[in-house]
Amino acid sequence: MNTPPTEDHPPSCRDLVGLLAQTDRRAAYAALALGATTVAEVAERAGLRQPAAAVALQKLADGKVAAFDAERRTYTLLDDTFRLAVQAEVRVSGRGGGDGAGSYFRRGRLTSIPGKAEVRGRVLAVVADSFEPGVTYSEAKVNAICGEWLDDWVSLRRALVDEGLLRRNGAGTTYERV
Repeated sequence: MNTPPTEDHPPSCRDLVGLLAQTDRRAAYAALALGATTVAEVAERAGLRQPAAAVALQKLADGKVAAFDAERRTYTLLDDTFRLAVQAEVRVSGRGGGDGAGSYFRRGRLTSIPGKAEVRGRVLAVVADSFEPGVTYSEAKVNAICGEWLDDWVSLRRALVDEGLLRRNGAGTTYERV
């Protein structure tokens, strides 16, 4: 029933902090930042054994902080990861933060739809950014996009319409971002 995500969301600030909380991963990240690209180079620069470096690099790749080139067997840092996480955090919580909206996101997905109107509006505005203005979407496409954000995509779609962020045609078959 639920449409599986069609694209991966970048990690959140919370995800990145969790990922880099482990010493070996921080050391591997630093080695990559200093120009190491292979497991052996990362191990040498980070002062890690090669198996530990390989595990740390795999975790960084899984966490979308680094990319692995299977053909060359090299790793590189993904430059936009931190910028995208901070941009998403600012959109959710505002520059001052502390409004509670950020607590509704985990690993780039919604955990639930807030009940408090102010927080709900901020959270739904982040989701609404997934829809391009001026583009008409089929109900199936809206369901797929909403399913990327929340398992209960029906409630999310309804909330977007109820909040005036999406407009449904009279027949209920197409949607547009307002």
